[in-house]
Amino acid sequence: MTEPLEETTGNYNVDEIVEADPQLTKIVTPTDDWTYWAKWIGNFFLIVGTLLTNLSLPPFNLVFTAIGLTLWAAVAANWNDRSLVVLNVFLLGTVMMSLGQHIKEFFL
Repeated sequence: MTEPLEETTGNYNVDEIVEADPQLTKIVTPTDDWTYWAKWIGNFFLIVGTLLTNLSLPPFNLVFTAIGLTLWAAVAANWNDRSLVVLNVFLLGTVMMSLGQHIKEFFL
């Protein structure tokens, strides 16, 4: 059994805590590169796009959603997370088809 960690200055070393308790895992989301901001900005655009969809405001809802999905697809590609890439690229394709339909109806 492992011994409890001693508090020295009120600060804990996360690596030591994780090593001491195998049930804990470290947060793996990077916070020191562009993906940190891209995912939060992408979330903002997806939330606004969803709200605009509920307010029946096309094509603005599609534009906001497409921006959010594009940001998340870029983040997923940078993280080499295939499931997120597939999800976001597929959803982006469906949103772009709907946006194309709105543009077609507007000009024709």
